Amino acid sequence: YDSTPSEVGKSAQAAAEALAALLDILQISAVDVIGISAAGPTALAFVQHHPSRVRKLILESAVTTDWAEPNKRRSRIGFGGAAKVTWAVMHGMFKLFPTVIIKVLLHDLTSLDVNQVMNRMSQDDLAFIKRMLQASQASTGFLNDIEHKVDHLATITKPVLVMYSPNDKTVSPKNAQRIAHEIVNCELYEVPSDTHLIWIGNSADAVWKKRLT
Repeated sequence: YDSTPSEVGKSAQAAAEALAALLDILQISAVDVIGISAAGPTALAFVQHHPSRVRKLILESAVTTDWAEPNKRRSRIGFGGAAKVTWAVMHGMFKLFPTVIIKVLLHDLTSLDVNQVMNRMSQDDLAFIKRMLQASQASTGFLNDIEHKVDHLATITKPVLVMYSPNDKTVSPKNAQRIAHEIVNCELYEVPSDTHLIWIGNSADAVWKKRLT
């Protein structure tokens, strides 16, 4: 993503090793790990391979199961060979029709009625989504992520907190349930968020406080 070469993350395990090397260079011995969305497998792989360097793990709206084929196909369109053209068109459309583009995005992020979700959003929530769309760009890193896998999760003994939304259409609750089923030292925290974006909305403060706790 951004300026990170995608070659370092061909697998979740390779990405984890790159993170460990970064910590070596920064002379950081142990960390708390937060894996967000498609970074779930990388976070899990890091904890698996470097348990002595991890205090705790938090997964937030995180992928932990295989991606569905329709989602993979859409991802290859958005981040494949024509990605630069796709994102240029999207950014141009966003400038002209911001509300329409936000609705299109939300269709993939929530299982609820999109119009009702938008009506409940504050100006700060909408500003968050606009910044996210404006910052999004072509990135081959995401094509790595959709193929990432982590097995044998029962080997993870570090404390794990999993925060997820039951209304998340992008990363369904089955991802959180897998962690609870396979990792003994796990706490599930269901966030009453309307969408995949548990960091905005009425529950945002609760998410922040839970993370810190």
